[in-house]
Amino acid sequence: MTTTDIIPTEPEPTEAIFCIGSNCGNQEANVGDALKWISGILKDGLHSPIYATPDCLGGQREYMNAVAIGKTKLLPDELERICKEYELSCGRDAAARASGDVAVDVDLVIYGNDILREKDYRCEFFMKGYRYLRPGKDATV
Repeated sequence: MTTTDIIPTEPEPTEAIFCIGSNCGNQEANVGDALKWISGILKDGLHSPIYATPDCLGGQREYMNAVAIGKTKLLPDELERICKEYELSCGRDAAARASGDVAVDVDLVIYGNDILREKDYRCEFFMKGYRYLRPGKDATV
């Protein structure tokens, strides 16, 4: 048995790409605050500018969105859990969901080479920021 067999190695950081959106309150501030929060999770993080998009479901509310990318040692389940906890802390509870109010929505869209949210990946609210961060990478990771 060698020393490397005994000592567990740290997992390599994996690239994670998130989409952030808000359709109520001070939307730009909500997205900006979420970008600051997510920067505490990601190493070497970058984000797109904050931009407006129409409601992808055809509703009347405009969304403010951004995309953030960086490296993390957290696994997708852990990332999704802490994102939902953050959303809840910002007021995205059952009542807000029922009324369609989205103070903030933080979704892990891509983890490593895996597209986890195919529908979001194909929507303009994600692709606009993704194209800003990854010019020329429209259809594949």
